[in-house]
Amino acid sequence: MNLEPPGEAPEERPSRWALLWKRLRRLSLRTRLVLAFVILIVSSASATILIGSTVFGRKVDEMARASAGLYRKLGAQVFDLQQERLETALQSLAHVTDVVLLAERLRAPGRAELPVDFAVRWGPSGAAVLERKAVGGDLAYGVRTLTERERREIDGTVLGAAAERARRQGAAITGLVVLPGAQAGWIGLPPQDEDQLLAVSAVHTSAGVTLLGRRLNDNVALLRPMADLIHPNSPRFGATVFLGARRIATIVGGAGGTVADPRVVRTVLEEGQVYTGVADVAGTDYYASYQPLRDLDGRIVGMFGVGEGIGEDAYAEIRRRTVALFSGLIAGGMIFGFLMTYLFSVWLVRPIRELAAGMSRVAEGDLGHKVRIESADELGRLARAFNRMVRAVKERDNKLQEMTADRLSAVERQVSVGRLAAGVAHEINNPLTAILSLSSLLLKKAPPGAPEREDLEIIVAETTRCREIVKGLLDFARERPIAKRIVDLRDVLRDTMRLTAKYEPLKAVTLETRFPDYPLYVNGDPKLLQQVFTNLLTNAAEACEGRGAVRLTAAEDASGGFVEVRFDDTGKGIPAEHLPRIFEPFFTTKGARKGTGLGLSVSLGIVQKHEGTIDVRSEEGKGTTVTVTLPRWEWV
Repeated sequence: MNLEPPGEAPEERPSRWALLWKRLRRLSLRTRLVLAFVILIVSSASATILIGSTVFGRKVDEMARASAGLYRKLGAQVFDLQQERLETALQSLAHVTDVVLLAERLRAPGRAELPVDFAVRWGPSGAAVLERKAVGGDLAYGVRTLTERERREIDGTVLGAAAERARRQGAAITGLVVLPGAQAGWIGLPPQDEDQLLAVSAVHTSAGVTLLGRRLNDNVALLRPMADLIHPNSPRFGATVFLGARRIATIVGGAGGTVADPRVVRTVLEEGQVYTGVADVAGTDYYASYQPLRDLDGRIVGMFGVGEGIGEDAYAEIRRRTVALFSGLIAGGMIFGFLMTYLFSVWLVRPIRELAAGMSRVAEGDLGHKVRIESADELGRLARAFNRMVRAVKERDNKLQEMTADRLSAVERQVSVGRLAAGVAHEINNPLTAILSLSSLLLKKAPPGAPEREDLEIIVAETTRCREIVKGLLDFARERPIAKRIVDLRDVLRDTMRLTAKYEPLKAVTLETRFPDYPLYVNGDPKLLQQVFTNLLTNAAEACEGRGAVRLTAAEDASGGFVEVRFDDTGKGIPAEHLPRIFEPFFTTKGARKGTGLGLSVSLGIVQKHEGTIDVRSEEGKGTTVTVTLPRWEWV
């Protein structure tokens, strides 16, 4: 029997949320306020964690990208330095006419630091290939004279094209070429199925065209110095050379022969831009940076890249501890916990921003910058580790410059002597020897009192004097330690003028000298000072381009404590944007095919060793004034 009143529906049961709300309303006001603040703190702290983690992740990503960009620039400098050293070696070997002697020079002490895989000489009497080989574990080169057919084959390759370009331009050329693998055997390399990427340097001299080359395929020795400089003994660091998109030389384990990430290929090979970011390297993500490699014709033929594995990210521990610290603040308690969470997020982001800004400055080349984060936590340790890394890089860079300073000085002297005395040494040395020998023989045979005896004595004396002049030129080029003594700068300048008197650009201009009638004594090495003055005088003459005037002035300054030597020319001048860089090694305003860019850098080093200065002032289109200031020696 139905006992419910007719027309009334059954009562609905309340939902769980309604019951919960009903129970909350029964709580005291203080409890509800505490609970509301707890919910607010938890939600605010959670939001802070989310925001802080996002910002931190972005900053870490920025730091990693900045590091990759810095590593790429350092690696590219080492890569370019290897090619420049190849050209430097070529400059010192190009005038060797005998290919057998050239092979001996290639294996001379010191060449093992820059092994040449092959050399080709196109001479007046034929062509020859110098093939690298191992003899009892030592470096050696075999000479193979080319037949006419073999010469035509090599002439038809990119090596022949490079040699022809050097012959036409009359200056050394250095760059990359791609040689088909089937042609590798023509130059003494093992025949390959794949193309070969070669670094070559060629120059045309009186001995013919000389070309030196290094094979980059599988050349891990080229990449090891980069790892030693940037990340010594680090398994996370990788450096790679690509031919096209394929890895041909790498220090990343298991990556040899693999292809690059499609994003890298599109940015670098197709668009010709630098790629910096996350890239896949043989199945592992790397923070990496890549730049294109171009051949002698400017075509993109490959890539160079460096990176650091993300799988062993140095910042992972910092991320974990940061999140744990944020989580502890949530349970720490109420408003104080919320405030500490907020302050901690602000405190956390600021040093990361400072660290990222510092890494960006270092990536731009400011190795003297120091990140100032004094905290003792992970960020502080990271900042100190970063500062130590930058300091180590700077120390290695300084050490590298110190190690190469003497070589750079020697190279510059060789270039100067090559320009000023090569013709004299090669053209008159042998005739002088013949004249001296024959005249001495005739003098011995001439009886006492013979009328021709006096003439023969004059010939012997003057020929001997000429030979001493040539010997002096060669002694000037010979490397030796600094040997200071008290010298009169007027005598050094006069010796410089005699040394450069036959230099063609100097003969084409009007040379004016202004020397005082009293001595200008300084404590210095006359040979090194003569090297500086020779470089500055020839630079002034070359800047005039066959017309104009050069004025050479020597005098004491207004205080009487210094001697000033000034070189004024009416040449084309130096652009204002180039003036801050003229003392940088390898920087030159003479064009890519002229000069080594070492003259002013070496000269500045010599003058600084004499406690002096070099000041350069120039106005484009009107001329340049170079002033060398040295401490004057006062007799007590």
